[in-house]
Amino acid sequence: MGRHYKLPFSLKIEQKYNDINIEDFLTDWKENISNRQERKVNMDNNLHIELNKFQTFDIGFDEIVDFAIRYAFSKREFSKLSAQLIELKRDNKL
Repeated sequence: MGRHYKLPFSLKIEQKYNDINIEDFLTDWKENISNRQERKVNMDNNLHIELNKFQTFDIGFDEIVDFAIRYAFSKREFSKLSAQLIELKRDNKL
């Protein structure tokens, strides 16, 4: 059995993102346009190519990245993997 990783802080995403459905995402996306800002995101070239395929269907890169980050991981999975990443970086194993 693997080691148990725990974040050294709490995340406040559970109320908004536990129930995953496209209707809530679209409503939130439209209602919060004024809260969004352009941000620089670094990613692997292959991932960028894959995500840009959504533009064929009139889904912008910013929209698919927002959607993917919010909904790709369950809160538990995201917390576990983030905690593991923090620990590996802290121990200089990355």
